[in-house]
Amino acid sequence: MASSDLNELFEAAVSFAETMLAKEGEFIPFGVSMDLIGKVALVAGDVGSEHPASTEVIALLQSSFQQSAARGSIRAAGVCLDVRVTPPGTAARSDAICVRLAHVSGEVVEVYVPYTGQSGTYQYGQVFATQASAFRVVEA
Repeated sequence: MASSDLNELFEAAVSFAETMLAKEGEFIPFGVSMDLIGKVALVAGDVGSEHPASTEVIALLQSSFQQSAARGSIRAAGVCLDVRVTPPGTAARSDAICVRLAHVSGEVVEVYVPYTGQSGTYQYGQVFATQASAFRVVEA
């Protein structure tokens, strides 16, 4: 069950990230969450600054999701960010959409969608995933 929840969150995050890339050429980190009945929501991380540091937004989102999970109001969450990564089987680094996902069951994964191009003309590469341990929905 956790994987299907995480897949749904991944699809929502990537869809929004691709829309923002097409419209703006970039996106700031944002979150996605799933409540107990399976409703998915996009979540902004407002740290009170017009141009916040990505690390501040990510920390705020992760902390907020951990608190929500501890209260029992969500069962899964993720943070979506723009990164540079070396996809498997290549030597060159690429821009990529990264979605860090966690489920209250303990499943944690980072999923990457490499991309190239310029605003409005992006081409997306092969999706790949890695196990993650840095982001957990619930405290250890």
